[in-house]
Amino acid sequence: MQLKDLPQDEPLPLKKGFRHLAIFQLKLVADALRDVLLSPISILAFIADAILKPPVKKSLSYKLMLAGQRSERIINLFDQHDGSKEFTIDSTVVEVELAVQRELEKRKESEA
Repeated sequence: MQLKDLPQDEPLPLKKGFRHLAIFQLKLVADALRDVLLSPISILAFIADAILKPPVKKSLSYKLMLAGQRSERIINLFDQHDGSKEFTIDSTVVEVELAVQRELEKRKESEA
């Protein structure tokens, strides 16, 4: 659940606020790692393109930009890709939460 989906005139529930903070921090780390990796790779791609002179659609710089756009949708830092059927960090978090809940329910049933 996104913060924008909560009642806007009520106090933020601590548990949901903490969950949002944790996911946002995970996304910030992913975004930073992507930037650190893309910076030197973009320089190498430019050098290769300058030497090989491929058409734009086959250039490494262009392909890197497309990969960067895809990674932006995956990270979905500011929830601008909500409702997308694409793989995102958000969808992975939900899947992990569901798997943990199922496992906890199994353990409760086996202990009972």
